This record gives sequence, structure tokens and C-alpha cells, in this order.
Amino acid sequence: MKINLNMTLFSHVTLREKVFLARQLAVMLSSGLPVDQAFKILANQTKNSYLVSIYQTIVHDLEQGSSLSGAIAKYPKIFDPVFIAIVRSGEGSGQLDKVLIQLADRMEVNQDFQSKVTTALIYPIFILITMIGIIAAMMVWVIPNIKSVFEQSNIDLPWTTKTVIAISDFTVKYWWIELIAIVVLSISGFFFFRTENGGSIWDLWKIRLPIVRDIFVQVYMGRFCQTMAMLTQSGVPIMETMAITANVIQNRIYTKSLKNISAQVERGIPMSVPMQRDRYFPTIVSAMVAVGEQTGKLEMVLTKLSEYYERETNAIIKGISGLIEPVIILIIGLGVGFLVYSIIMPIYSVAQTGF
Repeated sequence: MKINLNMTLFSHVTLREKVFLARQLAVMLSSGLPVDQAFKILANQTKNSYLVSIYQTIVHDLEQGSSLSGAIAKYPKIFDPVFIAIVRSGEGSGQLDKVLIQLADRMEVNQDFQSKVTTALIYPIFILITMIGIIAAMMVWVIPNIKSVFEQSNIDLPWTTKTVIAISDFTVKYWWIELIAIVVLSISGFFFFRTENGGSIWDLWKIRLPIVRDIFVQVYMGRFCQTMAMLTQSGVPIMETMAITANVIQNRIYTKSLKNISAQVERGIPMSVPMQRDRYFPTIVSAMVAVGEQTGKLEMVLTKLSEYYERETNAIIKGISGLIEPVIILIIGLGVGFLVYSIIMPIYSVAQTGF
């Protein structure tokens, strides 16, 4: 059977490509170009063969009389529920180009945020991998050579040196056990946290652990407010807006909370009331939502809240980026100090004994 490598191995669409799609599509539609012709042009412009095939299929569906929202709904891995709902609302209001521009703006904000997070994590991850490599090399090659010197000298070794030597001996003799253990634990953890129970535990940790709680709560609240504001502004009904937001917030705890809030809103209860009783929503969010409901300006309030959380998240990321370097220096210093005490001090004692 023939395998389409482009569809199986390289079926990936970046956020940048999605932003380009929304932006270019909005520009072409505002110029009066038919939507099927716009996708033909996009298919000729993109270098992603996977996207080309999808654009061609969308053109075929459009020519067969399908709506744009119906055509793109066949590809949920590329077009998320927010994208589809906004396109559907734009089709209904006749303002598809305008809502696509708003969508592209929001997606660019998300892209900028992801870029900042990635940039902040690259340096510590590189240092961590380098430290692990250096420690592994010392355990396999350096420590065994030094061990023979200590055995010949018959000196009393400190517990730190004995610990390092024991770890080195185990690594040299049973490195395959360590490798298997790392692989098994990694795979087990990966699949466990992909289950419903494991994922719920992981999502709960992210919003409860003291060190990381602030940044994750800021991110989720910013995502909640931004999605609600964007969908409300596009004319999507409130119940559909809450259902979509619950599915795209990417945290099972908040998804469960939003579904509970949505069920009460469906019974006629204002959204702010159950939100105030939910311990995972900050007080400022429920209070501002109540103000928006009372004044009839919920969309504007949610927009302001999303901007507030965007600023707060950026400030936290900058703060973390500034703290990463001294923390890494401290960790390296402690590691170097431990090795110096464990290896250099016994060598100094051997030198004194020999003298």
C-alpha cells in the first residue's frame, strides 16, 4: 500500500502558519475576492504540502456548496473550536473579513507569548542537559580512576566521597538498569498524565503548587477572558461561547468549573454568581464579570481583563527570566562545591599522608 509521507510524517501546522492564514484570508476577502479563490491563492503560496492538500480539499467543498465553517470543521487539529465558531459567526453577520482580522490579532498575541516562554526556557534547559552530561562523564570515567588512588592510600573517606564512589560504581556496572529505569519512568509518566485521572492531577498541580501557581493561573485566566471576549464580540451566543471556552482553556480543572458554571447560566443564574463560589477563579475575575453583567458591557470588561492578565503574565515571565541565571549559577556552585569537597579534599589528605 502506498503511503503519503507528506500526510503522515509531516502533518504539522505551526501557529505562525495559522496566523498567516487568518491574516491573508481577511485581506483577500476585504478586497472582494471570493473565498474559494482566496484558498486557491493560499494553496499556491504555502510551502507546507500538508496545508496545500487541505486547502485544495476546502476549495472542493466550497465549490460543492459547503460553507467555510463547515469545510474547515473537518480539520479540528488545525482549526480549533474558536476558529470555527468565529468563522461561523462572521458568515452569519456578513463580516467574515473583520472577525478574521480580530482572530489573527489574538493569535499573534498568543504566538508572541509562546515565543517568550520558549526563549525563557531554552537557556536553563541547555544548562541542565550540559550538567547532566558532565556528571555522567565524571561518574563513568573520572571517578573510577580517582577511586583506585583512594584504595591504595587506605585513608578514611568522608561520607560524601563514599556516596559519589557508590553512585559511580553502580553507574559503571549497571548503566543499563539506569537507562531502562529512565525510559520506563518517562514513558509511564507520559501515558499516565495523558489519562483523565493523571491529567487532572497534573492540571491541579499547575494551579496549586506555590512556585508555579501564579504564572499558570495568570495564563489560564488570560486565555479564559481572551476567548470569551473574542467570541462574544464576534456575536457567538453565550452558551456556545462558554462551551467553546471550556474546551480550549487546556486545563481539566477549569474545564470542569466552566461546565458547572455554564449549567447554572443555562438555568438563568448570572455567570458571576457560580464563579464567585468557585475557588479556582480569582476574586477580581468574578467581581469584574459581575460588573460587566450589571452594566451590559461584559465584552468590554472581559477584553480589559484579558489585557490585564497579558501584562501580568509578561511581567512574571520577565521576572522569571531575570531569576533564572542567578539560580542556575547557585545550583552549579553547589554542585561544584559538593564535588570539590568529595574529591579534592580526600586527594589533599592523600598528598599530606604521602608527604
